[in-house]
Amino acid sequence: MVNLYTLPSWEILLFIVVSMVLFLVNSVLYYFLMPQAEFSHLGRKCLEGSSLILLLAVMAVLYEIFTDGRDGIVYAHGTDIWRWAAVLSGTLSALYWFRDRRARSLWILGASLLLWPVFDDILPWSLALSLAFLAWRLLRLFPETYGRYRQQLTARSIQTAVDCLDEGLLISQEKGEPVLVNFTMYEVMEKILGTVVRNGNIFWHLLPLCDGRPGLSMERHGPDMLFILESGEAWLLQRHPIHFRSESGWQITASDVTDLYRLNQELDEKNRVLKERNAAVKDALGNMVELQTRKTMENLRYKIHDILGQRITILQRLLNNQNISDYRTILPSLEDMMADLREDRMADPKEELDALIAAYGRLGVSVIQKGALPDDTFRAGEFVHIIREALTNALLHGQAGSITVTFGRDGETALRIVDDGRGLKGPLRRGTGLRAMEQCARNLGADLQYKTAPHFMIILRKH
Repeated sequence: MVNLYTLPSWEILLFIVVSMVLFLVNSVLYYFLMPQAEFSHLGRKCLEGSSLILLLAVMAVLYEIFTDGRDGIVYAHGTDIWRWAAVLSGTLSALYWFRDRRARSLWILGASLLLWPVFDDILPWSLALSLAFLAWRLLRLFPETYGRYRQQLTARSIQTAVDCLDEGLLISQEKGEPVLVNFTMYEVMEKILGTVVRNGNIFWHLLPLCDGRPGLSMERHGPDMLFILESGEAWLLQRHPIHFRSESGWQITASDVTDLYRLNQELDEKNRVLKERNAAVKDALGNMVELQTRKTMENLRYKIHDILGQRITILQRLLNNQNISDYRTILPSLEDMMADLREDRMADPKEELDALIAAYGRLGVSVIQKGALPDDTFRAGEFVHIIREALTNALLHGQAGSITVTFGRDGETALRIVDDGRGLKGPLRRGTGLRAMEQCARNLGADLQYKTAPHFMIILRKH
């Protein structure tokens, strides 16, 4: 130790500064090691602590020598207690943790041995070499430790981030070994399974077995599963394959769809009520048209009675008249009466169409007729049937306020019905009304075509 008293003050200060720098770097290393798994062992903590004690002892001894030398005092054994404490702690810790090569305890052991009093004869070289050993260890160990710290920090950050998600998440390897599970998924497992299952494959295959548990029901939506809890919560569980570089695995998500499920239930109920109301309105429309038709038929019967009653009475008298021997004289009267009956019967489709237009007019729907029905009674009746169904659909589904019915004569188009309603954005469902119109078209030997946007249009084309 006496050799150190002979060193110039600036060299002692240099040793002190180097020791302080190494002490600070070693302290930062200690900080980076704290959250890592290897640092949970007491031996590793003692090893890093002994390195700090060595550097602290060197600084204390050098400072003591610096101040004593400046005052002209040479006390070679005054700091031996520092030396022995540091040397023994470093040596024992290095030997205890010698099995972990990653900790590089051999360098601490070498630095501790060089500070033993037996090497005082080669001071300050033994001190310089001891500090060099510690510096070399820090130079090799610090980048590795910092890299692991950053990686672990990233993993913790990811875990913290996914734990904040409202959606449950489980990422597993292909065979089900868990890679990442957040708190929400643990809660979902407890609610559905009653326990926590970390293996992704086992968890997914256990889910269908939970259907029918008390207070729990399950609905299948393709490969997905919807669980409805007794509390009213609804959780949708989905599984998708994921691929990362050369590895593959599974991602299972649990989404809280309680609000969406309740909204769907409300919409289903409203759709049911709407269908019932539509059916009621359709029946009401049918009743109105039927009443109008009955009124028309009553008028027609009165007309037949008024017009033909007198002729029938006259014919009866003629037939009962014994003075008439040649009945061929009354044939023209019979033919005139039958012609009147045929004329009245052929007017029925037009009367029914007029009744339809009048009925919808009372509902505030304007029906504009362009052209006239065919002269043939059968064809006219089929046309009226198509028009009736088209008017009903335009009012119920299209919310139309005006409907135009155009009859064609010479062109390809025999009938065109256009409304000013909202049309149809999605696919057209072939209901009873549409099928009835298509049957009428087939009866006429024609094709029924339709357009759904921007307004609904029905076209009857001739073959």
